[in-house]
Amino acid sequence: MTNRFAVEWLKAFRESPVKVCQMYADDFLFEDLMLDQSITNKEDLVRTFAPYANTDPDNGVGVHYFRIDEVIGDENSALIRWSWQAHDCAMFLGVLTNGKVVGTSGHTFHIYENGRIKRESTYWDAASILRDLGQPISKLGVTAPLVDASAG
Repeated sequence: MTNRFAVEWLKAFRESPVKVCQMYADDFLFEDLMLDQSITNKEDLVRTFAPYANTDPDNGVGVHYFRIDEVIGDENSALIRWSWQAHDCAMFLGVLTNGKVVGTSGHTFHIYENGRIKRESTYWDAASILRDLGQPISKLGVTAPLVDASAG
């Protein structure tokens, strides 16, 4: 789809979870790989998207901001690269934010059918947020002990 569709999709998150869900086909698959979510009904999708429409900075849910960084695609499918921040979010993935603004980048792959989202797969960087919140996550990731290849 076009950049315009991607902007409307992310704008709808701020407006209403119902509005976002109207952009999905009746028969759809939503996957958030980082949260191990696989959703195929709109009631669960509305609940999943509800926090992103929050406008109350005092309830701890956070006020969420998305930005489109790039869209690559056509009327059949698209890869949408985006950035996200949450202000006034009390916790993220079970970790207290202590007033820090949390944010990350990610990408979403869409397959479209009749102008609506038929399949969505989203991946985003949780490690950078957790590291920013003081969690012990190495930028090097998991490392194996060095092995002497010449030994033999």
